[in-house]
Amino acid sequence: MDCKTHRKRPLIFAVPGGKVYIGDHWENTRTSFLNISITGDSCGLQCRHCRGELLKGMIHAADSGTLISVTERFAGTGSLEGMLISGGFDRNGKLAFGPLLEGIKSIKDKYPHLTVYVHTGFLDEDEAVSLKGTGVDAVLVNLIKSSIAIEEVYNLKGRTYDDYLDTIRLLKDHGLKVSPHIIIGLEKGRLSGEFEAASDAVRLCADSIVFAVLKKASRNIDFPSSGIPHDDIIELVKHTRRLSPDIPLSFGCAKVPGKDRHLLEIGLIEAGIDSIAFPSEGAVKYAVENKIAHTFVEKCCANL
Repeated sequence: MDCKTHRKRPLIFAVPGGKVYIGDHWENTRTSFLNISITGDSCGLQCRHCRGELLKGMIHAADSGTLISVTERFAGTGSLEGMLISGGFDRNGKLAFGPLLEGIKSIKDKYPHLTVYVHTGFLDEDEAVSLKGTGVDAVLVNLIKSSIAIEEVYNLKGRTYDDYLDTIRLLKDHGLKVSPHIIIGLEKGRLSGEFEAASDAVRLCADSIVFAVLKKASRNIDFPSSGIPHDDIIELVKHTRRLSPDIPLSFGCAKVPGKDRHLLEIGLIEAGIDSIAFPSEGAVKYAVENKIAHTFVEKCCANL
């Protein structure tokens, strides 16, 4: 497969308005980026590290009419830059986005400057074709290599790594931009196929790759957060950068908090990361002091 070459860009600090970000160099606008859940806070999959908790702070839009109404309301503020449409998956790992297809197309027709991403699960060819027809800017998908994580963390019985790869191929075959998300530490908090997943994402000409670190979505969930050493995460990004100097690489929203998080992010900058979501103040200071060209963007870190 021939991959398109991406233009080299400045380091991006992604601070979408679905979450408050206040730093010495930037303060985001709460109405700049919307997190939409098709299913409200309901999820049939009930992944062990989330249990639907991540859906609770999202805006519920179960149909096109509601999605259009929400968009019109926030577009009126003059600060809206885009949205991520997601929601709870069913037991087969699919997102029922059909009722929003007309709404997405209407939004892209009226507000072509708005960035619209959809985080789908597995899909078939008809669904890929229908998504393409909406004009959506990109599709975000998980890419999980570990069979233990697929079955025991994501509760996906009968699904395999090949199903994730097939989803990426299908989306690419139909001309959609795709950003695989590689979640580090899903198998008992250790590395378990993340290097292979990154290699396959490059081979399939992903339009960007997002790295996230496993963490439980709530203190009330009995699930261990990742204990992956910083050096392992940095080496994973270095490995991916060596495979492709051009594909944008991002460090996503999911990250384990800690006083030394800035050291990880600085290491990732040195390893060639292109985008960091909600960066630590230390990472921003490092970019400023070392005169690294950078910009703040109030959009999803998928960087597309």
